[in-house]
Parts: sequence; structure tokens; C-alpha cells
Amino acid sequence: MKPVRLLLLFLSGFVSLSAARAQFAVQLSVKEHLYIQHEPLIATVSLTNNSGHDVTLADTPQYQWFGFRISGTEDRIVPPRGTHYHLDPLTVRAGETVKRSVNLNELYELGEFGIYAIRAEIYSSAMDKFFNSRPATVEITEGRRLWTYTVGVPQGIKNAGQMHVFTLLAHQRGEGNLLFVRVEDQEDGSIFCTYPIARMVDGAKPEMQFDSSNNLYVLQLIGEKAYVLSKVSVNGEFLGQTNYSAERSRPMFRKLPDGALQLVGGRREDMSGPKPGSAAPAKLSDRPPGLPSTGLSSGLQKP
Repeated sequence: MKPVRLLLLFLSGFVSLSAARAQFAVQLSVKEHLYIQHEPLIATVSLTNNSGHDVTLADTPQYQWFGFRISGTEDRIVPPRGTHYHLDPLTVRAGETVKRSVNLNELYELGEFGIYAIRAEIYSSAMDKFFNSRPATVEITEGRRLWTYTVGVPQGIKNAGQMHVFTLLAHQRGEGNLLFVRVEDQEDGSIFCTYPIARMVDGAKPEMQFDSSNNLYVLQLIGEKAYVLSKVSVNGEFLGQTNYSAERSRPMFRKLPDGALQLVGGRREDMSGPKPGSAAPAKLSDRPPGLPSTGLSSGLQKP
């Protein structure tokens, strides 16, 4: 075969491959590139249908239509926690862009330290093709342990009788440090949560206290005369935060005879901003509702 003909065949194949790749544009983004071990790793996938016609994406007996390819050290492929998950079919109209955000730590075994390369993969059964995003690189590290304490789960509560370990960790994020709380089972080491709860001010140690149900309260200085109070249940559920200000001295915990906690020396802040005068001590169980959840979707959604 003549060289010119070979070149034309190569170029023709390259153009066909490029056209196929252009039929779907897949983009992957992660908010951070450095994560603490077991911290939620939120990945957002954007999919644009450039095929010129509506396409329905659906699972087949061989492939799921939505997934990821994650590789770690020495190109080791990270397996999913469950290989038989199912997503409902989705029709993407011509020119439409849909998005989905997921916590990769819930889907894949990302508990080991190291650097990971992540690609989103969209499979079209009609085209019998995978469409991949560019890789995003993240690193999983361990934070600096500040405090560890073990408590029992009270009777009448889920996991009653188990011993749960609470750990506070500091972790570099950008130019500053974040304060994290981790809750794990003492016996088998399973992780219930790893939450970032507040930024840290140099030299300001957090204050910790448990209530009668062994829920953890953490009070942390976050700015000049500004504090945030976070509550995490004995089973690792994040139960909210409240902002406080203190003009003169640092607020402190006080435990009442019934086991409830008060925060004294601080003034609760609300959306209307600070009000003149000092507020009376409030029971921490009367706090306003907590921060919203991450709102992870179960399927691709329109932005």
C-alpha cells in the first residue's frame, strides 16, 4: 500500500475517533487536591450531549452507564465498594448539559494514603462507546492528631454497648488549617465519619465536652471574638453548628445536673447579626438547625 494511502487511512481514523469523542463532552472537577483520610471526596461530573440528537443512557448486562476509573500507586486500579449498583436510565437532549455530584469515598476504597488519578466514564450503549473525562489528581494524607477520647454508646441508641473513638485532627487546607472530627468503632476500626468542622486560628486550642448521651460538642475560635460550636453524635452524625461571639472572655461549657450542657460567656449569633447586650446562657440542645447536607444527587441532574 502506498504511503500516501496509509496516511489518508490514518487521518480518516483519527477524524472518526475525534468525532466520536466529541459526541459527548465529559468533565470532572474536584474541589480540593489534598484530602484527609476518610474525608468526603466530592466529585462533580458534567456531561454535554453534542451528538445532534437525544440519547438515552442506560445500564447493560456488561456495563453501568455512569462510573469512574480510579488508579493509585503503580497504576493499581481501585475497586468499587459495590459492583452491582444501578442507576435509572437518563435521556439527555441534544445540546443539553447535565451534572452529578457524588462522594467517591462512599463508592470506592480510598482509605489508603497516596496519590490517585480519577476519570469519569460515561457509557453509551447506542454508540457502544465509553466517553472519559480528563484525569483529576488527588492526594490522600493523614492529619495531625490533636485529641482522642473513647466513649460508650448509651442504651436505647443505635449501636448501644459499642465503644466509639472520637479524634480531632488538624489538616492543612490552602494557606490555613482545618479542624476535623473523626468517629470510629473501637473494635473493628470502621469509620462513621470524618468531618471538617472549622478553620483553626494559630495557638487557639479547641474545647471539647460530651453531654449525657455522649454526643461531642466542640467549641473553636475562628476569628477575633468569634467562635463556632459544632455537635457530632455518638454514632457520627453531624448535628449542626452555632456561631457565638464573646466580648471579654472565652466562652466555657457548664454541665447541668440532668446532663445537658450550657455555654456561658458567649452570645449566640443569628442571621440578623449581633444584637446589643448579653444573652442569658442557653441550653445547647436548643441550638438552631444545623448546616445543610452536601445534597448529593442519586443521578445526573440539570444544572
